[in-house]
Amino acid sequence: MKEINVKASKSYRILIGYKIRNEIGQLIEPFKFNKVAIITDVNVAQHYLNDVTAALSPHVPTVSYVIPAGEHSKSMAEFERIQQFLLAEQLDRNSAVLALGGGVVGDLAGFVSSTYMRGIGFIQMPSSLLAHDSSVGGKVAINLSNVKNVIGQFYQPDLVIYDQEMLTTLSDQEFRSGLAEVIKHGLIDNVSLLKELMNKSKVSSHDSDFAHILEASIHVKRAIVEHDERESSIRQYLNFGHTLGHAIESVYSTSFVTHGESVMIGILFDLYVSDLENESDSQLLNQRLVDWLTTLGYKLNVTNWKAEELLTVMLADKKNDTQQIALILLRAYGQPYVKHFDYKQIETLLNGFVEYITQHPNVKKLC
Repeated sequence: MKEINVKASKSYRILIGYKIRNEIGQLIEPFKFNKVAIITDVNVAQHYLNDVTAALSPHVPTVSYVIPAGEHSKSMAEFERIQQFLLAEQLDRNSAVLALGGGVVGDLAGFVSSTYMRGIGFIQMPSSLLAHDSSVGGKVAINLSNVKNVIGQFYQPDLVIYDQEMLTTLSDQEFRSGLAEVIKHGLIDNVSLLKELMNKSKVSSHDSDFAHILEASIHVKRAIVEHDERESSIRQYLNFGHTLGHAIESVYSTSFVTHGESVMIGILFDLYVSDLENESDSQLLNQRLVDWLTTLGYKLNVTNWKAEELLTVMLADKKNDTQQIALILLRAYGQPYVKHFDYKQIETLLNGFVEYITQHPNVKKLC
């Protein structure tokens, strides 16, 4: 079992291992919780809920609540239903919520934990590669009116338990979604990780070096969170690719695009703008990068670019300041910074990016 320690306002451990979900009962014993409510979704429940319940039950009273899978569950309505459930099950201030699932479950369950009785115990048990990023750092939130994560707060978990075996049940699309965040960490901070990834034509959880890749990615997130827990400075760099990415998720929500697929297009947009700002002969958005991402299976274009709708959602992004849109740009790989643009500038940049990306004949469309 690997251990990574996060030293934030509340320090906690990230435990990484194979089949460690079966040890969850012993791992949470030091917290002496009175009761644990497992929050999961219908997809994860059929694979892992019984295992986790069986491992917990000898050590602490356990109840479970299953939500529909998908981003639409990060809603005020689902938030209220879970709060009512916790109240009915008589969870007290010495109880805990265990988030068993991907990013949606973690965000929703975390926000529930942070608000029920002004805050109870919170355990992250990510089941997806995407959640290796979202489960660390204490950002918890729900959506409102198709704007992602606009209601939320910072609430660090008590413990993060990452069972690598859970990655084996992910579809290729779900795995790619999480891999986008790993690639992001390489681009903004760990160039060695980026180079290691780009030497692969396929990345799989079954690779002998995948545990190393996963740890390296988590360490990027850990270091940034420790330095800037509440996103007043460098933690904003973790939003690289997310301004346009979140907008794509929102505008094309009925097309069932994943977070990582959307963010990957957003990453290319931020690299495109970076190249324009850098005015350098060295292109961060280059043919080799596009070809590699396409080989991995990413779809880097959309069928119908709804520029006006995308710009409206981008304008509502939390990073913005005085009605200017914030982008995370790179001076070089591993050298991020923040720059704000007005609406007309972003409109021009987005139109230029669409023209650029649609000229690549091998680039597939996301929706």
